Amino acid sequence: MRGRAQGLYPPRRWSRVFEVIDRDGLARLGLLETRHGVVQTPTLMPVVNPNKILIPPADMAEKFGAEIVITNAYILYQTAKKEGKSFEDLTVHDVLEYEGPIMTDSGAFQQHVYGDVEVTNREIVEFQALLGSDLATMLDVFSEPEHSRPRAAADVDETLRRAAEAVQVKEEMSSVEAGFALVGAVQGGLHPEERTRCAQELSKLDVDVAAIGGVVPLMEQYRFRDLVRVIAASKQGLSPALPVHLFGAGHPMTFALAVLLGCDLFDSASYAKYARAGRMMFIDGTRHVSELAYVNCECPVCTDHDLAELKGDEKAIAEHNLFVSFAEIGRVQQAIRAGELWELVERRCRAHPALLDGLKEIRRYAQWLERFEPASRHTALFYTGPETMYRPILARFRSRLQERYSPPRTRTLVMFPEGGKPYMARRAKEIAQVEAVCNAHFLVKSAFGPVPIELDEMYPHSQSLVPDQLDLEVMEASEVFARHYLAGAGYEFGILWEGDATLAELEKRREAPEPIDWNLQRVRATAEMQFGRGAADALLAGDVELVRSKNTGRIRNVIAGGRHVLSMRAHDGMFTLRLEGAKLLHRAFRGPALRVVVDPETAEFNRAGKNVFAKFVVDADPELRPGDEILVVDPEDRLVAVGQAFLNREEMLAFKRGLAAKVREGLPA
Repeated sequence: MRGRAQGLYPPRRWSRVFEVIDRDGLARLGLLETRHGVVQTPTLMPVVNPNKILIPPADMAEKFGAEIVITNAYILYQTAKKEGKSFEDLTVHDVLEYEGPIMTDSGAFQQHVYGDVEVTNREIVEFQALLGSDLATMLDVFSEPEHSRPRAAADVDETLRRAAEAVQVKEEMSSVEAGFALVGAVQGGLHPEERTRCAQELSKLDVDVAAIGGVVPLMEQYRFRDLVRVIAASKQGLSPALPVHLFGAGHPMTFALAVLLGCDLFDSASYAKYARAGRMMFIDGTRHVSELAYVNCECPVCTDHDLAELKGDEKAIAEHNLFVSFAEIGRVQQAIRAGELWELVERRCRAHPALLDGLKEIRRYAQWLERFEPASRHTALFYTGPETMYRPILARFRSRLQERYSPPRTRTLVMFPEGGKPYMARRAKEIAQVEAVCNAHFLVKSAFGPVPIELDEMYPHSQSLVPDQLDLEVMEASEVFARHYLAGAGYEFGILWEGDATLAELEKRREAPEPIDWNLQRVRATAEMQFGRGAADALLAGDVELVRSKNTGRIRNVIAGGRHVLSMRAHDGMFTLRLEGAKLLHRAFRGPALRVVVDPETAEFNRAGKNVFAKFVVDADPELRPGDEILVVDPEDRLVAVGQAFLNREEMLAFKRGLAAKVREGLPA
């Protein structure tokens, strides 16, 4: 078993302040720890101008549920310098009259707007530390979208130099300013290689939060396709353990998309800037109050004011903007918890053509996103448009058909069009008619790609909802997916089901019946898809008994050789691995397959049924995905327990805090 103990992996890099408590792909519900309280992410940090406080931060917390705010340390620095003040005895919490967590910005955006700032990186980081900032930001070099790659590379080099300097300041002041957390920046303009390089190098430094900078011009110009590229390139280089702040992303129409790509923190000055201009924010865009003829918002401001009262009331409009923004954050959080974020993102991105361009750009990153995609969800997969076809969960199913699945018969294939679910039950009559003539395999040409009949209950196909009338793009893509699968499946002859005409054609291939137990074949095929080729032979040795539900007739438990090896879950048609089954897979598959390797000093706790925490993970199978069934082993590859992964390998090796895998059964020594 290869692992960090042999020095084959880079040193673990983590944030000391962040822990994931729930997730949906790259999106996560996290806890961000500060010395003034714990913040649940994803969250919005309203920007507070210390020279003009429109809505006091205390009111933001009480009225809107804000858990953290952000203010500009550079403005405070200029004020102190101009008035000859010292902040050694006055904190940013005193200035804002707020006891909750406060993040401070460094002046990089002012540098973008005005071309320069009158402070050095070291000076502004030291100043933020003296202010008592909970999250202090380095002064990075803002890369403009039009910068060439050489220019952007130079900006990255300087940003990384300053990040290292900021880390040094943090270390120098740590004994005096306990709890000082550092925000490092990712720059690189529109050049993915530079973004990823900056992110990788930043992850090697002792920073606590990573901020993706230089994106405000993209959002102002509705360049959401470029925004997706920038976030994806940055996230692919960042340690998964770092919480990610998307600087300047303050409009609610972008929250769901950015969270889907792994962003955790947002800041908004827009709520106040738009209010000054009389503009009201909505989840699908921004409208001037004078353009509205009817009240179309349920927030307290809009229910307590008529449109005439709103006109010219800057504070009321700002409050509306905050209500709308925090409500959207709440929807995103709920979508993560429910496993419905993809549906929310697809609906949001249809609000504007530029957002739809951004959603379509995500297709380019399906292979990367799939590594973080859960094995299944407890909710149905809803079709919202052609973009649904390219979700990572569907791409995974199609790829595993190629890599793991083998049809039980390859001489004749009968393909059914999409129909009622589950497919096997709905097509039972037709299957019986065909099998009376010849020995065939059956496949459904679903909207999302081909589905072997015995996998019709496996997530996501049985749990998907699609309209009867499909878009032309979907029908064309479905045909491409089917042809791609059939090209390598090895069938000698295939025919599309058309009733009696199909039966007449199959009569030409009449043969003696060789019955298949389709329930047993369902177990075999699901095991291969879920655990890998060879799993069915390992798990189903000896006499096999299938225990079925008295109410539904569906398989519930699998007994092989007198041992309970598998239980089939009702919500996703996949298996829960029992300890006896884990023993069989452990013997059949060599490491690192299916394994999470734990520190030998904590293995005994896992044997006793305790969960696996990330800080004690030594190594893991790179093919594991969140929600996969796992074998917990010690460094000598002795089976310790069986359970379910919460993180993938990259995340397990990156985090020091939080859950890595849930243990279902321990194996006593």
